[in-house]
Amino acid sequence: MSKRRSRTVSCLCLCGFALVAAASCTKQKDTQDYVPSQRGAVQPDAGGTLVDEATACAALTSAESSARKDLHCPAAAHTCPEYVRPAGGADCFQYEQASLDGCVDLFSSFTTCEDFALHPCLLSAVSKCDSTGGGEAGAGGAPSTEMPSEAGSAGTATSEAGAGGV
Repeated sequence: MSKRRSRTVSCLCLCGFALVAAASCTKQKDTQDYVPSQRGAVQPDAGGTLVDEATACAALTSAESSARKDLHCPAAAHTCPEYVRPAGGADCFQYEQASLDGCVDLFSSFTTCEDFALHPCLLSAVSKCDSTGGGEAGAGGAPSTEMPSEAGSAGTATSEAGAGGV
């Protein structure tokens, strides 16, 4: 009788597994409602002439202050140049005019005070840092043979870096 009981138990387990497997298969791709993500930080398209750090920071600070005043929002305390400078950056960045204009337009489009925190604007920065005297990543102090690179980290040469508005 134990063989019969063993077969019955095995058969029940197999049927249970088949039932669960069949129930979990569906032709429907999504089983949950689609909830789109909300827009966060904004970095407008870059381009145009390069603007020095002091000018970019003053223009961005002025645009935000004006937009906050129009919406009757509390003033934000930003210090220049840290407000626009990429994190950990030196004082050798310039900012693209189109990016600055985009941030000014963004601030003027805000309709609530909360928008300033929800959608910070990031300027496109271009590094004019002199990279002489340092080695490439992994080269352990070997003299650099590259031309000064655009904004980026050690061993990379990218043309833009996000900055400001936070």
